[in-house]
Amino acid sequence: MKQCCKDYLMEQFGDEDVVKEIYAEYANSIQEKLPEFESALASDDWPALDKLAHAVKGNALATGDTGLADVAIALRVAAKMSDKNTATTLFEQMKALAKEI
Repeated sequence: MKQCCKDYLMEQFGDEDVVKEIYAEYANSIQEKLPEFESALASDDWPALDKLAHAVKGNALATGDTGLADVAIALRVAAKMSDKNTATTLFEQMKALAKEI
């Protein structure tokens, strides 16, 4: 578990079992979305990419994972601009950060 997330969630909930459960749900959610991101990028489905990035941003902020949230915010901007190069680079960053979860 990322320390930043653990600290944030402990501050919010104060119960280690609850924190572990929330973090596990967060980790699963991110992993499940990665193939959807790949598909949206491959097909230049910018609205889907924006929607996925929006969901990841919210989940990341809710768990205190500001690094992943920042990438998701930037990915939303790239999707709104239909900027495939930037979106691809940001998705690679997102995958790297997801490995740390």
